[in-house]
Amino acid sequence: MSDKPLLEPSIALAAYAEPLLAGKRALIFGDALGPLAEQLLTRGARLVHVCDADPLRIAQAAARNTSTQLSFSPLTDGDLAVREASFELVLIDNLGLFDALSVLRKARRALTLRGAVLVACPNPDIGSPLLPTTDPRATALDYYALYDAVAAEFEHVRMLGQAPFVGYAIVDFSVSHEPEPALDTSFVPSGAEEPDIFLALGSMHELALDDYAVIQLPTRPLLEAAGSGGSDAELHKARAAERRARLRTAELEAALRRRPEPVSQVSATREIERLNHWISELEARATTADERADQAEAELEEALARSQGELAELKNKLETSERELGTVRVELSKRAAELKASTVELTQRESELKLARARTNELADSAERGVTDELGNAERQLQERGHEVRRLERDLRAAERTGRELVRELARRVQPSPESGLVRTLAEREADLRAAEWTIDSLTARVEQTPGEDASRPGSR
Repeated sequence: MSDKPLLEPSIALAAYAEPLLAGKRALIFGDALGPLAEQLLTRGARLVHVCDADPLRIAQAAARNTSTQLSFSPLTDGDLAVREASFELVLIDNLGLFDALSVLRKARRALTLRGAVLVACPNPDIGSPLLPTTDPRATALDYYALYDAVAAEFEHVRMLGQAPFVGYAIVDFSVSHEPEPALDTSFVPSGAEEPDIFLALGSMHELALDDYAVIQLPTRPLLEAAGSGGSDAELHKARAAERRARLRTAELEAALRRRPEPVSQVSATREIERLNHWISELEARATTADERADQAEAELEEALARSQGELAELKNKLETSERELGTVRVELSKRAAELKASTVELTQRESELKLARARTNELADSAERGVTDELGNAERQLQERGHEVRRLERDLRAAERTGRELVRELARRVQPSPESGLVRTLAEREADLRAAEWTIDSLTARVEQTPGEDASRPGSR
């Protein structure tokens, strides 16, 4: 059904996301004529729906589709509105071809609560990827722009890189068990190639997928698809044609020599000229192929030299970063030790503060109880003094009444005379004096009868 070659960078997405595909429904935002949809079905997807912004590709794909598990619709179609929360996996093979925020919002609405989205975006800093991924219509998004776009719609985001992997596999054919692969990256200076494509795995929950996956592709088609083997293939074809032409010429010459009837010299000459012309054309084509191969080799050497220079620059930057990182780690260790000491001291001070607060509360309770007891004693003493004062006041009033009665009695007994007024006044004054003396004596006696009262007063010594 697909007009596109099998080897495209997007097929690695199908291989990596295979654990999420078994019996699930998948949605693709990308090329309807690409191989990704068929790969998802091959790897276990139950249904695959493709949304493409190009109506012509949608029409061509729908016309050639014979599978009931595969469907297509334009990106602007309202068909997605009725498919909300219908897919367990969404794949976007090149986010730069879409309005990033809009298509990610549609992807989130189309996913179930346990679904995930896998978004690809070519690395704008890579000039010669393993397989062609550039598109003049695509918007360049770097690592951070891709992360920010996916993180705006999904709670959990894992960033990955799709880097080229080229090499040889050395396999023991005589082992009786399944061989365990050993990965050696010592020939790559940094341990891995620079990613051709940045990937973002977004979901509303944490997902467990492989941290490091190696996806093998067939070598010859890969080189032809990448364009690096085109000149060599053309050269091989030209040389093979030249060899066939030379063999054909030798066969014709031998046939002419074996023929019994005479052959026209003109016809033989024309045939030989035609064959020579054909050989000349083949040699010219071979020469052109050689020139193209030499040019490709020169471009490859130039790219290699440029890559080595960039690699040396990156190594210098890496060494500088490592030195700075070492300094930062030493500083962090020092700060961590200081923080630990401060934490220990703070814990000790908090313990001392708790003990001081407990002691303060204990002393406050004790002082409060002591003050309460002293106040109670003082109140009782004041009440007793008040009763005593009131009793003395009653006695004083009684003594005053007695004095006045004595004065009146004395006045009745004294005979009236010219001096009776003066005598009566003197008698009243004397009676008042006597009454006061009695009162003072009575109070003095009562005070003397209550010894130790001042000593029991609060604060007395």
